[in-house]
Amino acid sequence: MKRILMLSALTGVLTLTGCSTLNNVFGNDKSGMHDVKATSNNTAPVASKNGVLVDATNHMTLYTFDKDSMNKSECGAACLVAWPAFMAPNNAKASGQFSAFQREDGKYQWAMNGKPLYFYANDTKVGDKDGDNKLGVWHVVPAK
Repeated sequence: MKRILMLSALTGVLTLTGCSTLNNVFGNDKSGMHDVKATSNNTAPVASKNGVLVDATNHMTLYTFDKDSMNKSECGAACLVAWPAFMAPNNAKASGQFSAFQREDGKYQWAMNGKPLYFYANDTKVGDKDGDNKLGVWHVVPAK
């Protein structure tokens, strides 16, 4: 019975993420969250690298999810394993096109023009963009 439950859960995760291997599902980060220190004035810690938006601390690529709506994440617990949220402090300040919103779990996440921002767990080094166009609904954010 346990084996059936585990296989069912795994199948559900694989279906949600569109991945075909456990490494593709879980990547190297199993937390579902990426806490990145904000700048001293608590504005979004982002930068541009190789034409895409990245977090300013680790320079990892940021993504948006087409199924999200304005300041609302549709990426739940299973999804967050593969697509960790770009977390914000609870006292984050909006600046230009960046703001933070409160998720259903009570934590805060950075958004650009109201679209929640995420990392991809399988991006392991600076410059990786392996999540771009994943399932046709995950996209890098072009730097302007």
